[in-house]
Amino acid sequence: MTIRLIRGLAASVGLGAVMAFGVSPAIGQTPKQPKVAPGPNEPDWDVVLRERYGLSMFEDLLNPVVTTAAETPGLFRKAGPGPVTYAPVIALGLETRNRGGWYRPTSDAAKPGKTSLWSYTFKNSDDDALSGRNLPKLEAETKTEFDPGDQPFGLWVSNDGLDDGGVFSEPAVVARINKRLAAQPYKAMIYPNRDKTTGKRIPNSYLIGWEYSTNDDFQDVVCRVDNVILVGEKNAEEASAAPR
Repeated sequence: MTIRLIRGLAASVGLGAVMAFGVSPAIGQTPKQPKVAPGPNEPDWDVVLRERYGLSMFEDLLNPVVTTAAETPGLFRKAGPGPVTYAPVIALGLETRNRGGWYRPTSDAAKPGKTSLWSYTFKNSDDDALSGRNLPKLEAETKTEFDPGDQPFGLWVSNDGLDDGGVFSEPAVVARINKRLAAQPYKAMIYPNRDKTTGKRIPNSYLIGWEYSTNDDFQDVVCRVDNVILVGEKNAEEASAAPR
């Protein structure tokens, strides 16, 4: 009865009002966190995280909005020798060409130093998204590896059907570049990558749920990035820990 009442309050008056009643939100869920919408005729983001990766949408979220979206960090740095790998693993967004790459932050958030890596024109089925079969088919002459050196860097995705500059792991960059999404620039939800069978964290590996539309279902493109550390992560030691 109590649980149903709490859920009803959350649905009708919002998380902030529920907190006023003395109910604590899940770890990672904050009053400022943008609402995640159900997928339109597609698996919901919380279902994809739970069924495919064994993750909780808010308890495992590493970049929750605490103050404002524009102040939420989203940079990485290379964790060790060798290249960084950044690749799409689920494609549920528009079937026009999707692109991804990395960028070097600059003093002007409106002018990041962008580098393109990969592209695809493809969409997964619902079964693909939950099973891990049939990864997005990358187009010729694209790549998934790069070396950013020792300096922090960000990641981005875009879709050719949306002439808006794309979305970036730093909301502040989205706000400066993408006028269509400036009102709500938080478009990347970042998670630790875990082995679903063992529940153990995969060292220096992260998942990103991207949103380049306006419905905020956060599964337009899902990417995996390896050999990195999320800058400012509280559990950085766990992120780099060797498997036991």
